[in-house]
Amino acid sequence: GHATFELGATWIHGSHGNPVYHLAEDNGLLEETTDGERSVGRISLYSKNGVAYHLTNNGQRIPKDVVEEFSDLYNEVYNLTQEFFQRGKPVNAESQNSVGVFTRDVVRKRVKADPDDTEAVKRLKLAMIQQYLKVESCESSSHSMDEVSLSEFGEWTEIPGAHHIIPCGFIKIVEILARSIPESVIQLRKPVKCIHWNQSVSKEIERVADHNSDLPEEDKGSDVFVECEDCEFIPADHVIVTVSLGVLKKRHESLFHPRLPEEKVMAIEKLGINTTDKIFLEFEEPFWSSECNSIQFVWEDEAESESLTYPEELWYKKICSFDVLYPPERYGHVLSGWICGEEALIMEKCDDETVAETCTEMLRKFTGNPNIPKPRRILRSSWGSNPNFRGSYSYTQVGSSGADVEKLAKPLPYAESSKTAPMQVMFSGEATHRKYYSTTHGAVLSGQREAAHLIEMYQDLLQ
Repeated sequence: GHATFELGATWIHGSHGNPVYHLAEDNGLLEETTDGERSVGRISLYSKNGVAYHLTNNGQRIPKDVVEEFSDLYNEVYNLTQEFFQRGKPVNAESQNSVGVFTRDVVRKRVKADPDDTEAVKRLKLAMIQQYLKVESCESSSHSMDEVSLSEFGEWTEIPGAHHIIPCGFIKIVEILARSIPESVIQLRKPVKCIHWNQSVSKEIERVADHNSDLPEEDKGSDVFVECEDCEFIPADHVIVTVSLGVLKKRHESLFHPRLPEEKVMAIEKLGINTTDKIFLEFEEPFWSSECNSIQFVWEDEAESESLTYPEELWYKKICSFDVLYPPERYGHVLSGWICGEEALIMEKCDDETVAETCTEMLRKFTGNPNIPKPRRILRSSWGSNPNFRGSYSYTQVGSSGADVEKLAKPLPYAESSKTAPMQVMFSGEATHRKYYSTTHGAVLSGQREAAHLIEMYQDLLQ
């Protein structure tokens, strides 16, 4: 049979009022999701059953009770990080308004002050801090948690309910959304070069006064033109831009004519986006036990480290874990590795052979089993170097706030004068949603939000 491996979005996070969940549910995409496949844990989202194995680079497994104690402590501190936004608690200067700095600091102090632990156990727990922060930054899609704003961290909102996967592939959601749109209007493989707004093209046509222009008379006055790479100009009343924050950061100067207002450029520059990549490895036989649902890599030499940036050749130290895909009847014996930040970009530059070899070496080292064979196959994502994405999803970087998300979402032109047509260029996508950035439901809701603005405007005009 066929199994779908998701290089991108994998889970529907929460169900209550989640439009993606309802689309999947209404279209029978979740029927195969058995209870064992739903999951709520913070570590492995593939299987609720089983245990995360925390292994050290000396090939030792950290005892379960030590992991549980540390996990409880980390989660208490995680809850504290939410309070700065949710309760308006002032952030003290030592934390530099950084989730990573604050978390490392508080967890370290608490670990060191615990009278019941031996020095050896304390060292293990101190090393675990960094591993948990790597997992966290894969979830945030930041280079490290040091870049994530502490005062804003609590604005991101979780939708209650279980996490679900779509066995036949998340792409089905896109297909369902596209179904109600006539096929003739969806043009694929047609990259956009520039969006000309505020009648910049019409004014140009008048300036040149070339009446033999190819455009039909009625289109010459359009407020907006979408210029494609193939030189076609498409006239429009409104354009909704859904490109990622990564593409906006890289291309906003050439993508809009006239250029974007300074306020929007500032928001694009301040907000954060980085890369989270997955590495799937398929093995002939499992070398892990049947109860193991993930392998977490704890480097003992990182107990005292501060921020984590590695020399290029040590990129693999940023791989935080491998999840076991479940059930094996569907997926085979497959592990899904997670890596983020600058090291993910280095991984993307390596060839398959190198990445497979490096991951296998790492698994041998941490499991203490030198006989693990190389995987049969490797499959991995490359969101950072993909020119259509340039990153995975956004986060609120230190120095930015929810107000920047609002500025990013604000339609052009800004001038509320009756002379200019309103809402010529609109913005949606996960990075424009204050509470649900970084998620597929945030993306869907942001698109619906912009559509609703247009509907409202036209209804008012008709009244």
